[in-house]
Amino acid sequence: MTEAERWPRSVGGHIALDFVNTDIVAEADRSTDVLRSAGEFLAWCAYAGLAAGEAGPNGLSHDQSRRLLATAAVLRAAVRAVVEAVAEHRDADRDALSTLRSATADAVARAVPVLVEGRIVWSWEPTADAPVWKLATAATDLLRGGPTERLKICPGCGFVFLDATKNGSRRWCSMEDCGTQEKMRRYVTKRARQRTDTHATSASASASTSTRTSDSLEP
Repeated sequence: MTEAERWPRSVGGHIALDFVNTDIVAEADRSTDVLRSAGEFLAWCAYAGLAAGEAGPNGLSHDQSRRLLATAAVLRAAVRAVVEAVAEHRDADRDALSTLRSATADAVARAVPVLVEGRIVWSWEPTADAPVWKLATAATDLLRGGPTERLKICPGCGFVFLDATKNGSRRWCSMEDCGTQEKMRRYVTKRARQRTDTHATSASASASTSTRTSDSLEP
């Protein structure tokens, strides 16, 4: 199994959104969740472009692994709640906002500011916790700086994504997945309607013919 098949496709357009989508895709079967083990989570982080650090899963104790996964799960749920609220133009849950605030504050408290091309960016020691800190600050940066008006939810699968089209017309997570399924559904519906119309027309024509024949046989 390739990495692309192992995890949800990266269609969110932002690392925090791709992290949220790992929760959505695993709702029906938690055995496929990237948070089912520390090793799986850190492997997904590396796949998504977040360096997992030198302290890989083999260097973590059972308690450390459990704490890492619990922290990541709480953060993911909070980011999902806030992102979906923004996309649906409603108020966000206060507990979710508080969780995101605390996670971001913890991440920034452990960060080292680095000047890159005239801008300050956060940097962390390469530990197993670093990906969670990066995800927390990435989510907060997105929700503070936007473009939040481009946040959308796919009506087919529920994935969240940033609509990067010029006219803001993107509706699906991807045309290869939900977009294609919707096109097929519309095609099947259209064909069924055409068949119904054809049968109705044929039945009407037959009835009309029978009436004319009956009339012609009358004395």
